[in-house]
Order: sequence, then C-alpha cells, then structure tokens
Amino acid sequence: MSEALAHPPQRLVGRLLMTVATLMYSLVPVVVDFTETHVFHPDWTPHARFHMVWLLGLLCGVAVVSLYFIWRFEADRVFGRRMATGLGLLALMSFYASAATARLYGGALADTGGVAPIFGIDANVLSFTLCAVLLLSGSRLARHRESG
Repeated sequence: MSEALAHPPQRLVGRLLMTVATLMYSLVPVVVDFTETHVFHPDWTPHARFHMVWLLGLLCGVAVVSLYFIWRFEADRVFGRRMATGLGLLALMSFYASAATARLYGGALADTGGVAPIFGIDANVLSFTLCAVLLLSGSRLARHRESG
C-alpha cells in the first residue's frame, strides 16, 4: 500500500472540517446579512450598506483562496494548510476584535429583530466560535502526513 493511501482518512477529515469552517465564515454571513437586519436595513445609510456588501465580498474572496489552498495547492501542503488556516483565523479574529471594541464605536453584536441568542449565547459568537474550533481542529488533522 502506498504511503499516500496508508493514512488518508485523517487528512481528508481535517480538510473537510476546514472546508465547513470556511463556508461558515463566508456563506453563512451572506445568507444572514443580505436581509432587512443588515444590507437592507431601512435605517442604514447607503454608505454603511456599501461597507457591509464590501465585507461580505471580501469574506467570500478569502474563502475562495482558502478553499484553493485546502484542496488544490499541492506544491507545498504545509504552506497551503497554514495559509488556509491563517486566512480563516484572520476573518474570525477580525470578528472578535470588532466584538471586543464594540463599545468604543457604538456597535452591538445583534440588533432587535436579528438572530436570537442560542442557549443564552449570542448567535454570532456561538457560530464563529464553533467555526474557529472546526478550522483549528481540521487544520490539526490535515497536518497528518501532509509532506508525504
């Protein structure tokens, strides 16, 4: 049995978990935020809407690059995994930095009429924390024999 086939399930599961996390931080916000609570919020200024769509586009672009590094970049698997992990963490840590500094700029994690807390935890915090766990767990699993 070849070295590449000897241990593929662990690496495959890792890449799948990273893919789920990547889709969570990119496509879920598009679905949730192209609504009356965000992009089409009647009280938002046109420029605020512009920035929201810009952010969503950026997240999707980062996701496309990350998915390339997860699935197609074979020249250096270590570099590809690290890039996909780093890009995902950049997106997630930007969320946490915004949440941590919300009081400084008059921000809030949720608006009235937005997604309700889940088990008493803000849905955004819960979702992005799960996303971070999946991304980091997947990255760790994908390390298995990645140089082989």
